[in-house]
Formats: sequence, C-alpha cells, structure tokens
Amino acid sequence: MRLSILVISRTPGFLSAMLGSLSTATRLSGREVEILCSWNGSQCDEATINNYSGYEILIAQRDRYHFATNMNSLAEKASGELLLLINDDVILDPSSLDIAITCLESHIKTGLVAGRLRDGEGSLTHAGILFDSRCSPYHQLSHAISAEHSVVTGKSRVVPAATGALMLLRREDFQATRFSTHYHVCGEDVELCLDLRQHLDLEIRYCPGFSGRHDSEGTRSQIQEQQGNSEDLSKIRQRYRRFLREASRLQLQHELEASVVEAEALRSLERHRQQEGEQISNLLVLLKQHKSQNILSPELQYWRQQSHALQLERLRLEHDLQHTHQLLQACQCLNRSRGLNLDDSPIINRP
Repeated sequence: MRLSILVISRTPGFLSAMLGSLSTATRLSGREVEILCSWNGSQCDEATINNYSGYEILIAQRDRYHFATNMNSLAEKASGELLLLINDDVILDPSSLDIAITCLESHIKTGLVAGRLRDGEGSLTHAGILFDSRCSPYHQLSHAISAEHSVVTGKSRVVPAATGALMLLRREDFQATRFSTHYHVCGEDVELCLDLRQHLDLEIRYCPGFSGRHDSEGTRSQIQEQQGNSEDLSKIRQRYRRFLREASRLQLQHELEASVVEAEALRSLERHRQQEGEQISNLLVLLKQHKSQNILSPELQYWRQQSHALQLERLRLEHDLQHTHQLLQACQCLNRSRGLNLDDSPIINRP
C-alpha cells in the first residue's frame, strides 16, 4: 500500500467535498490508496456521505472526538508507506498530493511536508508555523496576503512547524513520534513537528504546490469547547523552549532563516502599501482637478466672470460712495465754521 489518508469527521458535507477533491489531487491507482475515517457524527449523517474520490473509504472507528487520540488510532490501523493527515474541511487542488509526495521523496532530510492553504476569498491561511518572542506558535502571514503572493509561492523551504490540517509524512516516522495526547484542543501538531526535528533529526518542509482551500477550524468550530485553550498554549510554549535549549546549530539556523524570510516579506509588503498610498493620493488630486475642470462649462465660466466683474464694480461704487460721503462731511464742517447751513447752500441745492 502506497498511501493511507487519515481523516476525522462528523460532517458529511465537508467530508464529501474533501473526498471529491482527491480524485484530481493524485494519480495513484485505487490499489495504492486507502482512506480511513474516524467518524464521530450520527449514523443518519454517515449514510449521506458521498465518496467521489475513486478510492475506497472505510469508517475505521467511531470514537469520541479528540484529534490526537483519533489520529494515533487511525495510524495504527493504516498500512500505507505514507500518511496523509487531512482535515475534512480541506479541499485539495489538482495534482497537489502528487507534488507533495515528490517533495517528500526528493529531500532525504524531510520528515514532514506542509501545505499552502487559503480561505474562500483567496487569502493565505497557512504557509508554515513560526514562533513569536513568547514562544507562541502562529501561522505566518495568515490573512495578510493573497495565497498567490510571490512570498509564499515558488520553491519549497524549511519551516519550524506545520498545521495538522494538512500533513504528509512517512508512517514509520509518525509511529516513532505520534501525536501527544496531553493537549485538549490544539498544539499536538506543532509538538509533532518539534519531535520529528529533535528526536529524528528531520526537517519540516513547506511545499507551495501542496495546496488547497481551508476555512480555518471549520470542523472544530462546530464542536463544543474546541475554540482554543490557554493550558495548551502554556504546554506548547514550554515544549518549544525545551527544543531551543537542545537544538543544534543547524536547527537554530532554520529558525532564524524562517523569521528573516517573514521579516523581508513584511518589509516588502509595507513598501508596496506605501507606494499604493502615494498612487492613490496622486490619483485623488488628478481626479479633483479633472472634476473641477469638467464642472466649469463655458456657460458657467461666463457667469463666473460676470459675477467677478460685478463684484469689482460693487467695490468701486462703494469706494466712490465712501469718498463722496467724506467730501460731504468736510463741506458741512467748513460751512458750520462760516455760520452757514449746508442745506441752504446754493452749491448743494444747485441742480
């Protein structure tokens, strides 16, 4: 058996869509692939599963949901040389699984292949996991860029860790490490990557061609008490600190290189956004000028000129009136000084 596909599900709609995507994701024959499902939904829902993958699917167990425990149990039942661990809400792109298999087999030091995932709007949701200054894992550039951005496409590269939503690895390597069952909600996927690196001296490789759609936590969001856990975060922080204390020089170099790649990507994005901002500002200025020119039609321009002329004439008349008033006041003062009444003055009354 070449490949065992392991999936946990309780939602027939998600599972059916994922199974359908397998038909174009790989060219492996039906005899080379098995699909093992840990079903924790109802029997009525189970009956509505549609399998258009071209491969046989077996409900290998019907256990209560716990990601690590369910996956470990499925792996024990698997017979494939390779294991594909996949969420039921992932939809693989055509040929992506074959690309991942080639990537795994082309790099002898690679222990696990991670994929490039996007949401329904095309934004990046996963391209490897990094760690921040508090040793907390996070998805690099998640929802910050398009999944087709040059930063996350191109050649494969080594990353610190990967999401359990989509993993390809050798069965013997998984059995040598397995998922830690001490996590309640999340963290076992990151610890598996650290175990592969620390105990088996293998690398986690991000492969852009291993791609698909994944609206994050589509399944877990439907399960009570599966939206995050602070105890799990504390555990994975401790595990990563232990890894750093015991890491080799090459492993620390991989941590640094991954952070540098992200930092350069963020700087590039910031420069691009600044350029976009300047372009938008320039366009707004041009638009304002163009709008101003368009509004002033010949007729409006004529009336604006007439209005300006009338304003000037009004100012001139006001100035003349003020000057005449000043002369009148001067004459009144002069006549008073001579004992004359200005109203009886022949000069003033003369037509």
